[in-house]
Amino acid sequence: MRTLRNVLFLVFLLLCQSAWAAKGTLLFVPLDNRPVCLDYTVQTLEAAGWEVRTPPREFIANETNMGEPEKMMTWLEQNAPEAIGIVASSDALIYGGLVASRTHEIPLETLQARAQRLLAFRQEYGGQKHVYLFTTIMRSPKASSAPVEPAYYKEWGPKLFRLGALEDKRELKLLKRKETKELARLRVAIPQEILDDLYTRRAHNIMTTELLLHGVESGDFDYLLIGRDDTATFSQAHREARSMEILVSELPKERIRFFAGADQLGLVLLTRAAKRLQYELPLVNVTYAAGTAGQTVPSYEDDTVAESAKQHIYAAGAFPVRLRKHADLVLAVNTPKNGKTLEASNALNNYKVPAETKNFVSKVARLSEHYPVALADVKFGNGADNALVKTLFDKGVAYKLAAYGGWNTAGNSLGFALAQGLMSIECVPAAQRQLLDERYLDDWAYQANVRMQAYTQLIWPNYWPNSGLKGEQLAQAEAFIAREIVKTAEPYLGQAVHAYSYTLPWKRMFEVQISKK
Repeated sequence: MRTLRNVLFLVFLLLCQSAWAAKGTLLFVPLDNRPVCLDYTVQTLEAAGWEVRTPPREFIANETNMGEPEKMMTWLEQNAPEAIGIVASSDALIYGGLVASRTHEIPLETLQARAQRLLAFRQEYGGQKHVYLFTTIMRSPKASSAPVEPAYYKEWGPKLFRLGALEDKRELKLLKRKETKELARLRVAIPQEILDDLYTRRAHNIMTTELLLHGVESGDFDYLLIGRDDTATFSQAHREARSMEILVSELPKERIRFFAGADQLGLVLLTRAAKRLQYELPLVNVTYAAGTAGQTVPSYEDDTVAESAKQHIYAAGAFPVRLRKHADLVLAVNTPKNGKTLEASNALNNYKVPAETKNFVSKVARLSEHYPVALADVKFGNGADNALVKTLFDKGVAYKLAAYGGWNTAGNSLGFALAQGLMSIECVPAAQRQLLDERYLDDWAYQANVRMQAYTQLIWPNYWPNSGLKGEQLAQAEAFIAREIVKTAEPYLGQAVHAYSYTLPWKRMFEVQISKK
């Protein structure tokens, strides 16, 4: 009898393995080759049993070069017959990547021809291919510079942001008398050739995006996801988003969504494709930490966390539910008690655990006994909440989670946690553990702690640049980062920290790549 049970168990395992490996092939064109946009995203789907093919890396935008739109589109057309679903960044296929969408000097005729080629793509296969597209509204950074923005941003970036904010307020009839005078001064102070360059590029991008909206209406795409990249409450990006919202509102909600964020869009849409192709509709219940909770409006965004969560759930191919007993996943969102999302580098992001954090972790622990729980840590911008992560490990909850995210903007963190949480249901335990390790090492150890240490102890004292590190600079920076991540994380993650390597793929401090050795 025992032998028979063993044989049946082995047969069961083989059947499960076959089913797990036979989900199909997805083609994926990312924004660029940053880890969150490419490697972490592909890894998440592969951990759940999907084969994900991407264009050759030399076609994809990197830290120094924009991507090759024509070559990526040709690759997509050549490989489509072997795929059951396609998820693609229109920014990559039209401009060459996210950075290129802000810095390009491509004629409008070329942009629109590329958009038309994308619109015709599905019809080449008789409309039978599942095609999911994501695009972004050009951001309005408060401070930035080349190469991720045009060179003039180094001098004029803050003034350009302020000009857009005041123009936005003027259109909303919220401009104060003092601000009216400030707006007039800025219009005179900023060189006209800079304004012409900026507004021409933004106008061309908007016109190209409007072409893609026709693809939703005519059925050229199964779904279009539009992200608002770094959209402050008052800004040029918010101004343009208000106009875009009017157009989007006229299209069927089951085929288009429009919300804050950019870097998480690929993973969110791949999750939607996976769920739709398996005829699944997961139900998601959302819960918050105490305080302003879902009414929090995070830094870099112009919507409440509650609205963002709802839109992300729909976009990921799931459905929000009020009654937790019906949920397939609980999305727990760590929000600031007072509604103000400070930077993770702020001194207030320390390891002193407030009562609301203790209570929140206790709630998450209780929920994790009955449901998969994805934790979106949006209390701070650009990094995790140290007190939260400490408590998760102290209380033994860190690895009971289905997913964790807390790395950049609130939308980025929320989208990653939600999507990895939805996909975790299909992951084998070892793969899920690795996904959690990478998020703790990246979002918490590096983003909230080691990055600022590297600035203050290495980069700034040596007068090195924040980006464009070369040769010995890069080698020293990566050695420092690896050493400090291990020192920070080993007391919590144990020997697992030695199983990974830590590099700066874009030769800048903003992102680290966590890779299994």
